[in-house]
Amino acid sequence: MSNILHYFDFLKPKPNTAIHPKYKTLIKKVISIKGRQLYQFKDLADMPHNRFIKATRFQTEFEMRVDADIVRTYNKNVKDLFVQILESEDLKKTRRSASKGLTLVETLDMNLDLLLSLDASYRLVSCAWFWEDENLDDYDFEIGDEKISLFKQEGIESFFLSKPMKDFLPQMNISAQDLAAFSQCEKEVKKLLNKQLKKEK
Repeated sequence: MSNILHYFDFLKPKPNTAIHPKYKTLIKKVISIKGRQLYQFKDLADMPHNRFIKATRFQTEFEMRVDADIVRTYNKNVKDLFVQILESEDLKKTRRSASKGLTLVETLDMNLDLLLSLDASYRLVSCAWFWEDENLDDYDFEIGDEKISLFKQEGIESFFLSKPMKDFLPQMNISAQDLAAFSQCEKEVKKLLNKQLKKEK
């Protein structure tokens, strides 16, 4: 029986990896991390459709400096507060809800005003760069998280100031001090965002 199952496994289509003949000429080596080689498409438009869609989403989040899930969570919280305002006949409760809503919007604005989101950068690159044996037909968040963990182990400076990474960053002179400041600022805003969301639960 196991031989029959093994036979059917053999018939399953193999995932499209970097060593697949149709991709081999379209990719290039990018960087080696912890002894493992990462690749990317020479032209990102050559990515398989589903992966390209994810890359486009991450590119938007990178440009806006905010995760789409955070925006959705915030929208839901602000909507809930508006419902409370509309349903409340108590002026104090109405003012309290309006104040909370305003704080939520202002905190989200702070996130959008960040000059650069390192977290969004990590996510975008975890999609654009891939292992030799990674399935390229789509983006796997678990594998992406593993890559991001390795990126972070490299240290902010050595990772973000590397030549391959600079290709993704805005055209500005970023120093090690700037990166440290961006990182600290993003952590503080995230802490504030999480604090506000916990208050609304």
